[in-house]
Amino acid sequence: MARGDPPFPLEHLVPYFRGGRFAMVAVRGRRYGVPTLDRQIERYVAMADRYMAAAVATYRLRRQREQEEAASSRPAPESPS
Repeated sequence: MARGDPPFPLEHLVPYFRGGRFAMVAVRGRRYGVPTLDRQIERYVAMADRYMAAAVATYRLRRQREQEEAASSRPAPESPS
């Protein structure tokens, strides 16, 4: 990312983390037999899962807040007099 570029959209975080998780699972599948690497991969996979869950929760909260703001900004229907 170059300086001045817009921030990474929240909607794109889950596919981004899913790709990183997929890469780690592929490395784990190669069976290098290095115990340190296996532990690191497990940590990275767990971290990616937590980040994906947090990104989904954050996106849902933002969408809910936007819907509530949109509903509160609409004028109330006038009641017949």
